[in-house]
Amino acid sequence: DPEGLTRLVAAHATTLPWENIDAVRGIPGELTIDALQRRMIDGRRGYGCTGHVPLLAAVLQRHGFTFSAVAGRVLLQGDRSPSTHALLVVQVDGARWLVEVGFGAVPLAPLRLVDGLEQDAGGWTYRVRRSTRGFAEEWQLDFLDPSSGEWRPQYRFPLADRTWTDLRMTNYYVATSPFSPFRGRLMAVMNHPDRRLVLTGDSIITTRPDGFRESVPYPAADRRAILAERFAIDLPDDVAAELDEVVADRISAS
Repeated sequence: DPEGLTRLVAAHATTLPWENIDAVRGIPGELTIDALQRRMIDGRRGYGCTGHVPLLAAVLQRHGFTFSAVAGRVLLQGDRSPSTHALLVVQVDGARWLVEVGFGAVPLAPLRLVDGLEQDAGGWTYRVRRSTRGFAEEWQLDFLDPSSGEWRPQYRFPLADRTWTDLRMTNYYVATSPFSPFRGRLMAVMNHPDRRLVLTGDSIITTRPDGFRESVPYPAADRRAILAERFAIDLPDDVAAELDEVVADRISAS
């Protein structure tokens, strides 16, 4: 039911981090459910959308929900990117819900697919808008930025089913293609009920629904400990060493 879906989404969004550490290293992760459980639950690691979506899909399937994975085209900074984002649309009691757990800073609740409806999701405000592109019905997710009071477009998505093979193709592209935006900049995100934490190559950004925003630099030597303590991400020795080397090289090159 909608209440059960809301509880599952909130638990996932506030427990499992988003990170692109393997993509920065140029390594596509494995997408089997066993591998994702070992990595994200037993191993205290995060993933991008291509890991979050199948893991939550397995949970939804086990609980009897009807859903589809669909593809989104990210619209941040007004740029139209490749259609590489993955999300879920769930149907409950005849109503369709957008379930977003793989975008990094995510709604802490499912969102009704109702054109123009503004919705609260754990204190953050979102809306979805319907349009027609060519022959397809498309929806757009917008986020109300509390620090500016402006709506920020997130992505567009058609209601077309996406397969496991599609996710594997996207997973490989974002981690290996020189055109992938996930290759060049380290990021990790942890959502809490009252705040969001974003780690970049050199800073930690904290935002809250009341409009608070703070960016604090951190020493590169502390990155591994910060990821473990504040982002629930435990890096093995070899991964941490390689990540430090890759990030340092890209900072010096820029």
